[in-house]
Amino acid sequence: MAQEVSSPEEHAKFVWSLGSYSDIAPHFLSMAARLVDATDVNSDDTVLDVGCGTGNIAITAARRGASVTGLDITPTMLEKAKENAAVASVEDISWHEGTATDLPFDDDAFDITLSCVGHMFADPPDAAAQELLRVTRSGGQIAFTSWTPASVVPAMGKTLTEYLPPKPDAPVPPFLWGDPDVVRKRLGDNVDELVFETGTVLTPVLSPEHYWEAAVTQSGMFIVALENIDEDDLPALREEMIETIEQYFDDSQNAVPMEYCLTTAVVG
Repeated sequence: MAQEVSSPEEHAKFVWSLGSYSDIAPHFLSMAARLVDATDVNSDDTVLDVGCGTGNIAITAARRGASVTGLDITPTMLEKAKENAAVASVEDISWHEGTATDLPFDDDAFDITLSCVGHMFADPPDAAAQELLRVTRSGGQIAFTSWTPASVVPAMGKTLTEYLPPKPDAPVPPFLWGDPDVVRKRLGDNVDELVFETGTVLTPVLSPEHYWEAAVTQSGMFIVALENIDEDDLPALREEMIETIEQYFDDSQNAVPMEYCLTTAVVG
């Protein structure tokens, strides 16, 4: 059975501490680099990486000479991020434990606030949006990536939901951060120069079956979800999941493309 937790924050810590995100994160390195490039990070900038995970954005920005702060809700992620920073010889990054809906920083504290598929899991999303804006100075930039609603992860989530017990208080789907219309509403009139671009990262796997095996052993979200599914339903779920993944699998590259939306904006 899943561990009993006392709050949404404790639940998030528990989920993200499961599996092996360190095995997943390297697939997102090009996405992190694209975020840093899109905001033209340089040595004059103070940068915040929200939901920093194992440090992809924070370390990339620090190697550009920026003054960088990384924040994550999971202590084990931060420890791995520190290890990665040490290997990259950028040990002066400031690491903080915290949540995207209540950032432990002053107003206007950063020139650039970034998130690589990290903020999108914060609940409620409107609070996360306001926090991104609050900690970024006027004229500064916010930028983030999120899976698009049409990408493989939401498709898998839809399949999984069909097997889960109904949950009236379920959070808003995180993948709506990849819908430009939703993002426009969340950021409202607080930003200028709002731009959306799409991109793709590849997860190399030998087959759809391998992708599913990786999901149920490396992803805390899938590990926890499977604990709530009747054991008799697991074979059927696996078969349907593999059929879902098959629609995305590119056998010319032995990979599953994962489409994301890159959002950039200037804070008004």
